[in-house]
Amino acid sequence: MTYYYDDPVEEPVVKRKKPTAIFSSLILLFAGGLFLNTTLAANISINSGGKVEFGQGISITTACSGSSVLTATPNSSFANASGSGSFYFNSVTVSGIPASCQGADFSLSVYDSSTSSALPIFATNKSAIRIWNDGGTFKLGTGSVNGATITSSSGAFTVSFTTPVALASNVSRLTLESLSHVAYSCALDLVCALGDKGPGGGTVFYVNTNGFNCGPDHTSTGSPTGGLCNYLEFAPPTWSGQSLDPIGNATTSASNIPSIGVTQANSRTLAEMGRGYKYSNAINAVFGTCSSVYTGGRNFSGSSCPTASGMARAYRGGGLSDWYLLNAAELNVACQYARGGQAINPDVACARLGSDAPVGFTGDDTWTSTASSTNLDRFFALHLMVPTSYQQMTGQAFNLLVKPIRAF
Repeated sequence: MTYYYDDPVEEPVVKRKKPTAIFSSLILLFAGGLFLNTTLAANISINSGGKVEFGQGISITTACSGSSVLTATPNSSFANASGSGSFYFNSVTVSGIPASCQGADFSLSVYDSSTSSALPIFATNKSAIRIWNDGGTFKLGTGSVNGATITSSSGAFTVSFTTPVALASNVSRLTLESLSHVAYSCALDLVCALGDKGPGGGTVFYVNTNGFNCGPDHTSTGSPTGGLCNYLEFAPPTWSGQSLDPIGNATTSASNIPSIGVTQANSRTLAEMGRGYKYSNAINAVFGTCSSVYTGGRNFSGSSCPTASGMARAYRGGGLSDWYLLNAAELNVACQYARGGQAINPDVACARLGSDAPVGFTGDDTWTSTASSTNLDRFFALHLMVPTSYQQMTGQAFNLLVKPIRAF
């Protein structure tokens, strides 16, 4: 079905017209009324929040609703700009959804009056918002988790766009389809489980539903989406172009970088999760960065990529540039995941459980970006491929394994 809407406009000062002009205007208004049908809001009001209802509820049916009629009500909001501003299609409420639609996805799009292509409505260029009816609770569906929010009630939901894109004046038609449910994708939706393939093409080895600080400055807004991080993924063994994880030095001389020094008691804690990015950058600020990953062989010592953290930061898996050398806490949970046999907990040492051929690792002693606060040229490393896995402090000049990770 096709429905049309107009945005509210300010009434200009009306000058007296000749009778002929008035008669012509009445004809136009009558014709326009037929064209717009009854969906134009009878009363347009702007509330204290600046929201404008620019359309009455639309009666609509979908495949899952059968003879039950759903009601879709689009809303607009005014975005101020210097000397001007515009109304944008910013949310829609759908109600009257019957129990027969439980388990299905809804896909909602809007169109203008002249083209057959759906208008972009959120996240810069996305032209369809997908909503999942999870047993009567409505959730943002795959491809729509980022850039929108949703509120759910009995038989109804309201989906709102964080940054609306479509001008309300361009919206003439709304479509709502019911589709078979499609599960979330870790890479696309950032809804992941242990072992999933992450956005960077690595393996998700740590999940924290509460979130943790991350990013180059280890903050609560450091994630790629601007908030806390919930996941860590490590790179595949072939990340450097070799069949095995590469080996090399931690640094080219004594580090003497106090900001990466941690006591052994504090090196393996929840508070340290996500901090490897900051440590890696601190090391690279002293010893130099790498323009690209060294691919001339498995041992990169003495190459144009001088340090383990430099190699890790140069990795571009998935086209992403936020890979770094994992720290002691992050390597500890990577060991717990890779060996298996114990719960994943940053505050507990990787145990003598599970496999001695850890998933995703192709060698034994692995560097971290955490130095010992009592001896800054020694870095924490993990001996993880034998039954007696243990953390140790190793001189920076040894050739140990390098495994990049990223937080998201």
